[in-house]
Amino acid sequence: MSFRILHLADLHLDRAFAGMGCQGELARRRRLGLREALRRAGEAARSRGCEVVTIGGDLYEHERADLETGRFLAETFAAWRPLRVLVAAGNHDPLLPDSIWARTEWPENVLPFRSSTLAPVQLADGLTIWGLSHLEPGWRGDPLGVEPVGGDGGVHLALFHGAEMGSRPQGKSVHGPFDAERIAELGFAVALSGHYHRRRVDTELALVYPGSPEPLTFDEDGRRGPVVVTVSGDGGVSFEPLDLNAWWTETAACDLTGCTSFASVLERACEAALSAAAAGSPERGMVRLLLGGDVSPEITLDLPTVEAAARDATGLPVVQALDHSTPVLDLAAAAVDPTARGAFTRDVLASIHAADGDPAEQAVLADALRYGLQALGGVEVGLR
Repeated sequence: MSFRILHLADLHLDRAFAGMGCQGELARRRRLGLREALRRAGEAARSRGCEVVTIGGDLYEHERADLETGRFLAETFAAWRPLRVLVAAGNHDPLLPDSIWARTEWPENVLPFRSSTLAPVQLADGLTIWGLSHLEPGWRGDPLGVEPVGGDGGVHLALFHGAEMGSRPQGKSVHGPFDAERIAELGFAVALSGHYHRRRVDTELALVYPGSPEPLTFDEDGRRGPVVVTVSGDGGVSFEPLDLNAWWTETAACDLTGCTSFASVLERACEAALSAAAAGSPERGMVRLLLGGDVSPEITLDLPTVEAAARDATGLPVVQALDHSTPVLDLAAAAVDPTARGAFTRDVLASIHAADGDPAEQAVLADALRYGLQALGGVEVGLR
């Protein structure tokens, strides 16, 4: 007889969303959307005959959550009974003495793991899950630093929040670092994890990251949702990723080459935004425009105006425009200019040459040259 588990992680209740340009009422809508995502996960678990919901950490954000968040979670989980809810706290919702996990009265179907070492819980005859929680935000222990399991002949699962080091996204923080090849070596049929926000169902390495149920940044595009894990009577494990997200993000390139005025820039940007808006329901869409191409230095890229025009054209609640364009500058002519413009150009070009081998410094200097020549030419400067 099969046993089904719904696994989710990285919901990040009470997130600010300021980094996505969400303020006021829109930010409140996004936070309410996270709560709705949790409710949808519970409905999906019941409709698919799951007996357990596992949460791989970062259910909420400790620094922003309050007791009302705890009451919401307790009431939501109580409504899921008889489903059991097993929680492996992560680095954003660690099991601190003043955390929601410690201060909330949880219904009997909720079990937060209270140790930073994997501990067993029997789910059914011959089926055991081993879980742990982060007890502090900066925990760097190895979740798989345990002795092998599975000597009883049963099926063993692992549940934790951690960073698989072989696939760590660039810039992603290291919390609970582990090596995925250790999962099978230790006798686990699968590790149900959290921390990485892009879904990964890796049957070869027996690792599941469900990803964030709703997009938390512009990089979190595509369909999103929890993963149903089925353990069959013969010990086989299969996976069903669910696409349940209501909000969506899209990043679109917008080539401004050939634009002769700011009006033509706005036209190009609106066209790109309209194309991107076709990815989903506009009222819950969030689009990032990457403005590129060669642009005359006489054109000021007023990004707030670009964003407002694109929102009006599409009905999207958020459009974020980033300036990746390249100014068409005649540096040879500028360098021989006998005025302050020429002196400025020569000095900055010399600094760029001296910074050879330091791309970051050269990029800063290139921006300084661009803005300086624009300002000296009487153009209103808008920083990227």
